[in-house]
Amino acid sequence: MQLHVLARLALVVIASGLAALAQEPEKSKLNPRIMTGTRQVVTFTNLETQLLTAVQKKDKPGLQGLLTDDFAIEMPDTNRLGGDEWLDSVMSPDFTLTRFGVRQVSVTDMGNAAIVKFDRLQEAKTRNVSQAGEFFVVDLWKKDGDAWKLSTRYVSKVSSVAPAEKTGDKKPTGKD
Repeated sequence: MQLHVLARLALVVIASGLAALAQEPEKSKLNPRIMTGTRQVVTFTNLETQLLTAVQKKDKPGLQGLLTDDFAIEMPDTNRLGGDEWLDSVMSPDFTLTRFGVRQVSVTDMGNAAIVKFDRLQEAKTRNVSQAGEFFVVDLWKKDGDAWKLSTRYVSKVSSVAPAEKTGDKKPTGKD
């Protein structure tokens, strides 16, 4: 009988320890309702879309106009990428952004700066190697006169599934 009590106690201790290890909240499901964006969400969704459209169209002057002089990108397991190096990579003929989407945008307004969080879906290739997937992005935008300029981007790949496959846009081929 004492062994049974000790086994239960051990189970409770292990379960409590595992619960304590969880440092992040459990991922909640996305809300399927259409939410009306705040003025800031609309503004920054438009800026993010403008930036990605400039990448897609290889509009270097348009893209440079959206970035601060000290713009940089931070990604997991790599060194900080400076703005000039990033511009060269996305303007290269080796890189093609064929399709993108921006969703789940939220904005923290800090006066002369704003933190923008969103999910980016994209279909892209570098030298015919797929760069498709879903990315979690956090951008720091800074006010420059009356305009907003992107100062720092933090980006991490969440999934390698192409946006069409992930969103169910895949058209039936009859071979499935």
